[in-house]
Amino acid sequence: MQIELEADELATAEDCFGDLAPWQTMLDRCAVLFTDMDEGSSVGFVPRSGSGIQPGKHVAGLVDNHGDVPMMKWTAHGSGMNASLMPYRGFQDARVDLLFVADDAALEAMRASLAGDSLSLIKRLIRQGHIMFFVLRTKFELQDAGYEEFLDTLGLAFLGACR
Repeated sequence: MQIELEADELATAEDCFGDLAPWQTMLDRCAVLFTDMDEGSSVGFVPRSGSGIQPGKHVAGLVDNHGDVPMMKWTAHGSGMNASLMPYRGFQDARVDLLFVADDAALEAMRASLAGDSLSLIKRLIRQGHIMFFVLRTKFELQDAGYEEFLDTLGLAFLGACR
């Protein structure tokens, strides 16, 4: 099933995430997925445009973009996640456990779905290639930090079939 990603006006680097209040409301609604996560565990979302990250390209040689691209960071606290914005200074300095790189149409679709089932949409967008997914920690670090339920919800098996 292909998701239609038609946006009247695609997000720009300045407003790609929009107001954080709807994002926070969505995270609060899904708080049960994050309660097992260690304090400070974090997930980042960056727009593909301007990030320097492209499908099929090696990310190790990417240079700092001087913070011109925003990153939305979800950080675990005792009972859920907090959403915040910060400059994205490059892949190596993202300082998140997981990094999602979304094309403009995916970002617009995510913003439009915040009142509904956003995580299911994110799962479909990953499968369709509209969101690239980077793991910046080892499998054991993610497991110890409590990411299993969140990753399972997104359809991203990281423990394998045999547990």
